[in-house]
Amino acid sequence: MTETFVKSFTHLKDMPKADRALPMLQRVASLVKPIMRKHSWVLPTLAEFFPDSPNLLGLNINGGQNILLRLRPAWDPDTFLEEDAVVGTMLHELTHNVHGPHDEKFYKLLAELEDEYDALQRSGYAGEGFFSPGHKLGAGVSHDLPPHIARVRALEAAERRRKTVDSD
Repeated sequence: MTETFVKSFTHLKDMPKADRALPMLQRVASLVKPIMRKHSWVLPTLAEFFPDSPNLLGLNINGGQNILLRLRPAWDPDTFLEEDAVVGTMLHELTHNVHGPHDEKFYKLLAELEDEYDALQRSGYAGEGFFSPGHKLGAGVSHDLPPHIARVRALEAAERRRKTVDSD
């Protein structure tokens, strides 16, 4: 059973390259999923927004009912912010689930969440699922070979791999 910590995603469909926004939101949610699990946070909606204020990067509405993230720089809506920057904003907004004002308690919890995220990264955690368009393997290759030719080609490929390993 898959645990769902973000119930729905919303992106700005009228923005340039809108097809990249939804996968980015999903990826950010995937990267922080272990942190959300640990703290028992469930987010009804994670959404993209593009506010007029260029320095506004995120918004937590009603203590975690909705989190809005800026995915694009204010000066260039055709491009996207770096993933790490958006994850940092996500951690900041998740901190608002517990502490509203930017006070000492807020920054203490934010530092703990950032440490948790850094530990995940060091452990090799890279999120869950497939967040790329993918590529079809074997495209343009005929798979209708007679068995004797297929065996010869398989043997040749195995020999090439062995030589590559031996030369390392």
